[in-house]
Amino acid sequence: MATSLSPSEVECTCPVCCDIFMDPVLLLCGHSFCKDCLQHWWRQSSTQTCPVCKELFEMRQPPRNLALRNLSDNLRQEISERASTGAGGEDLCSLHSERFKLFCVDDQQPICVVCRDSKQHKTHNCEPLSEAAQGQKVKLRTAQMHLRTKKATFKRVKGECDKIASHIKLQAQQTEKTIKEDFQKMYRFLRAEEASKIDALRTDERQKSQKIKIQIDNLNSEISSISNTLKIIAEQLIAGDAPFLLVNTFVLWFQNGSKMTQ
Repeated sequence: MATSLSPSEVECTCPVCCDIFMDPVLLLCGHSFCKDCLQHWWRQSSTQTCPVCKELFEMRQPPRNLALRNLSDNLRQEISERASTGAGGEDLCSLHSERFKLFCVDDQQPICVVCRDSKQHKTHNCEPLSEAAQGQKVKLRTAQMHLRTKKATFKRVKGECDKIASHIKLQAQQTEKTIKEDFQKMYRFLRAEEASKIDALRTDERQKSQKIKIQIDNLNSEISSISNTLKIIAEQLIAGDAPFLLVNTFVLWFQNGSKMTQ
């Protein structure tokens, strides 16, 4: 098929094999296909859906599109006639300057009628060029449909893999969030425990410091009292005998000494 199609060729082209319709059938959705193309598509996909709009059908034998078949047959004949009348040098045998009309199956090449009778091809299996081309097209269409089915399978599997990859990523993100939340809880618990321990330590420190401070204050008071007594004794020791005896210094000292030993 040429890459640039006329309007009539577009109307008569099967969406599956991309060639002119062969025995076209019509689905209820309005789309038409070659009978063999549609049956092969259904066998490959395992579901009876329209290859174009994907609508599901229960009918196993869609009705034939006779109008489209007539148009397609006429178009195929027209194309064949154009090819016969307008063929260039590439359709001519380089040995005999005759148009290629046969295909040598043994050598897999097009030949003219003179080549068929020649010594090279006389014993070979030959068939009309159009039949050989049609047979090759059928094989090519089958390979094309197989590849399309394979591509659809790969795309479906890829879609499933994409879903799995997204699930793995989402699961990892959720697990990471849970881990962070758990560690934040542990951090808060440890900080609370730290604050509690420090408060208990500082309370114990205050209590012990208060006790030792009272004890130190008492000792300072005793030291101060003894210092005053020692001062008085020192003053009495340097006084004269009469004054010393008059104030009963010895009795005073003895009394103070007795207090210190209590």
